[in-house]
Amino acid sequence: MRSVFTRNRLLATTCIVGAAFAAMPAMAQTTPAVAAEATGDIVVTGSRIPQPNIDGTSPVTILSPQDIKAAGITRVEDLLNALPQVFAGQGGNVSNGATGTATVDLRNLGPQRTLVLVNGRRLVPGDPRAPQADINIIPGAVIKRVDVLTGGASSVYGADAVSGVVNFIMDTDFEGLKLDGQYSLYNHNNRASGDITKALDARGFGYPDGNVTDGGTLDLTAVFGVGFDDGRGHITAYGGYRKINAVTQDRRDYSACSLSANSVANVTALGRLYTCGGSATSFPGSFYTQGTYYTLSGNTFVPGLTRYNFAPTNYYQRPDERYTAGFFADYEVSDAFKPYMEFMFMDDRTVAQIAPSGNFFNTSTINCDNPLLSAQQLSIACAAGNTTVDAQGVTRGNLYIARRNVEGGGRQDDLQHTSYRAVIGSKGEIGGGLSYDAFYQYGRVNFAQTYRNDLSVSRLSKAIDVVAGPGGVPTCRSVVDGTDPACVPWNVFTEGGVTAAALNYLQVPLLSRGQSTQQIANASVTFIGTENGLVSPFATDGIGLNVGYEYRKETLNFEVDSNFLSGDGAGQGGPTTPIAGQQSVNDFFAEVSLPLVQDKPFFEDLRIGGGYRNSRYNQSGLDPATNLASTNKFSTDTWKIDGSWQPVRDIKFRASINRAVRAPDLTEAYGARSFGLSGSFDPCSGPAVGATVGVPGTGTVQGNTFAQCALTGATLANFGSIAANPANQYNGYGGGTATLKPEVADTLTAGIVLTPAFLRGFQASVDYFNIRLKKRIGGFGSDAILSTCISTADPVFCSLIRRRANGTLQRGTPTFASGGYTFDVNTNAGGLSTRGLDVTVAYTQELGDVGSLGFSLSGTYLDKLIIDDVGPRSFNCAGYFGSQCGTPSPKWRHKARVTYTAPSGPSVSLAWRYFGKVDNDTQNPDTDLLRPTYAGALPGNRLIQSQSYFDLAASLPFADKFTARLGVNNLLDKEPPINGQGLGGSNGNTFSQVYDALGRYIYVGVSLEL
Repeated sequence: MRSVFTRNRLLATTCIVGAAFAAMPAMAQTTPAVAAEATGDIVVTGSRIPQPNIDGTSPVTILSPQDIKAAGITRVEDLLNALPQVFAGQGGNVSNGATGTATVDLRNLGPQRTLVLVNGRRLVPGDPRAPQADINIIPGAVIKRVDVLTGGASSVYGADAVSGVVNFIMDTDFEGLKLDGQYSLYNHNNRASGDITKALDARGFGYPDGNVTDGGTLDLTAVFGVGFDDGRGHITAYGGYRKINAVTQDRRDYSACSLSANSVANVTALGRLYTCGGSATSFPGSFYTQGTYYTLSGNTFVPGLTRYNFAPTNYYQRPDERYTAGFFADYEVSDAFKPYMEFMFMDDRTVAQIAPSGNFFNTSTINCDNPLLSAQQLSIACAAGNTTVDAQGVTRGNLYIARRNVEGGGRQDDLQHTSYRAVIGSKGEIGGGLSYDAFYQYGRVNFAQTYRNDLSVSRLSKAIDVVAGPGGVPTCRSVVDGTDPACVPWNVFTEGGVTAAALNYLQVPLLSRGQSTQQIANASVTFIGTENGLVSPFATDGIGLNVGYEYRKETLNFEVDSNFLSGDGAGQGGPTTPIAGQQSVNDFFAEVSLPLVQDKPFFEDLRIGGGYRNSRYNQSGLDPATNLASTNKFSTDTWKIDGSWQPVRDIKFRASINRAVRAPDLTEAYGARSFGLSGSFDPCSGPAVGATVGVPGTGTVQGNTFAQCALTGATLANFGSIAANPANQYNGYGGGTATLKPEVADTLTAGIVLTPAFLRGFQASVDYFNIRLKKRIGGFGSDAILSTCISTADPVFCSLIRRRANGTLQRGTPTFASGGYTFDVNTNAGGLSTRGLDVTVAYTQELGDVGSLGFSLSGTYLDKLIIDDVGPRSFNCAGYFGSQCGTPSPKWRHKARVTYTAPSGPSVSLAWRYFGKVDNDTQNPDTDLLRPTYAGALPGNRLIQSQSYFDLAASLPFADKFTARLGVNNLLDKEPPINGQGLGGSNGNTFSQVYDALGRYIYVGVSLEL
């Protein structure tokens, strides 16, 4: 089923790619993010004070347009995901649970803790259901550079910059006409063998063989720039089109079925690590009654369970079509009045497809006068002792149906985002070292979702409740009694019995619509003391001071139709609920830079700085707990202290300390509470091993005793008989909390930059980072709740588990009365922290008349990634992945590149992307992290070996105005590391947003500049 809300732990958000991306011919540098524009202005990411000599006190990685072209990437998120500081968020390889947006996640602390800017101003929220910025709106061809600043920056830019800032600096000074086109595709040689082949053959599932080419992408962009009025004015305009073709999982051998890891005993017995899991909800159907599964043969029930291969239909890469357009304009009326405008537009439409819907045990009885069933089928369903009489006097047999809607095709989530962003402002020099910048910004996202090919639960019940109508024709009872004249019988009791009319009746579209708006008014004044003599007696640069005010208002409205709201979609896993709310923020901020000593022995440059911001919030909406109007007011204070010391030109030391905050967003505060799919395992499901016959409570289930399982709500009567879910899907109850308070984080960065004069063209830096976040907003995650309860007996966590009478946490519709779920609404609890080292090295050697040779390496060593739950649990996920740690977090990741550039301009480069080994979190020796005997501990899931990918790229200028580029990423067609399902964040048996899931990526592009 589709996951409605995700309450798995934060680190399961979505997936990582971990390798620094190097420019071609030179690498993306961790250097001061300072760039002089044509106007003479200085842009510094991480500071509002524009001084030519400012050197970043926090490490800032800079990506140029050459980085994008060298990678041949058309999705900006893929470029960022290659940085060692960035972990993948939402992207094109997510299908089940896709939002249709593209997000960026610095330091694996969640995309909601990364602030995204365009020219130093906020990007509009991306989706009414998940308001993190959608970087699909960014036109790659207009990017001048991308500054990635890690570590807190809330005092400069406001809330959400807990793990850092991604600032897209656009080329607003471009002149001329640039036309750019690229076509790319994937190529893979299917060579299934060993474990995967054996697993597929054992089930009789087909799989591809040989060479496949697919996933074609066309990307076209036009950029036009012109100056006018003797250079006093300038405008840059752009338009772009991108179309990405879909790739389904049946196109790759390693994703042709959904793999489940085998136990140690089965590995020995079967000679393979995996089994093709398959779903009990199958085709032509599974029917369950009195403890026995039946399948269908003609019009007869035959004992046995048919498994359905639900993988092939799923998208490995979603189809996507995007249009972008916009302009950047400025005009200098005078030194004191320089108005400017920005406008950006995007329309993006994508479709996420997963396996067909069906009757997922949604119905449990069948009327015993049903003419669709043969006498043999009725004798089983309506056997003595297996019937009940309903309130209308109809005798019904107990019969569960698990049948896929293969005739209707895969479930398709059609997602469309239309975004607008407009800025109008002015800046100028007032005189006496004073300057100002004031602007108003408006952003809006219109969201439309149409979910197709799902079946209506309410109509399913009517479509199988069939009687003999006039002339003995099978007719819905609701047609006979007039309650639903449109009903058409759904004959799943005879092979080939489903009609088009039945599908037209049962398949209902589910619709949702939404809007997010953002308004910002900002004004600040900057004072540079150089010309006024406000200079340290030992320095040459004057004091810098910036003060300002910002007002921000955001609104969110997400509406759903009755089918979503009622949870009537059989394949939805629960209802989808509306959200509405708004917030206003008043910020007062100030920043100071104090050059202390310059151009002195052992003090080439010594400076300190600081910043402070006070923010006052006013949030309003419906309280999810009471459904009554609610207002939440709070204030925050953020600050920074930084400094750098350059004893000589060759060496610089830098450090900064920041207090950062993240206020609860409107979805976290006012998202309606509902039941939906949440957890991926139940440690007390399955048979009891070593049990004594006739003695309840003996033996162990998944290595857990009855005493342990009793903590989670299991009883003597159901211990050892609680059914496991074959798709690893369990129920949870989640949603917003109107009284949430902000998260608070303290960040520290400290490092050294080496640029030795005796080794021209060489640069190296090492930076330490440490981020500690408290009062984390979110749920604990169903898996964490169960793990903590069973391992620690913590009464807080154990009280959140609500089992049914039969012990299950899955199937059927959970209710407060019946149980069958974990209670996991948003709260301020626990924390997150991370620390490690960023390392960059770059060296370019001139080779005289034959060109130049460049080498670069950028990597991150992750020492700690701590998840701190409320109570006794706090564990380190660095070097691990799995049900509790989520997406892989290698200890070491890097990207190295060697580039040769010829004197006439052609260049060729070879890059090495490396991901360190990660173990399943069940292997973590940390005593606070439970290591149950479930899917993660099985041999096929215990670890992911280190992965290396090699990329070859070339650039060739020709005919003066043309530049061709071509390349192959994952040159050796390395297959992704495989793991069984149910580990969180995976798609197609691998972490598809982390590793190269589709094989070789081949691209050819050409640019024309006039």
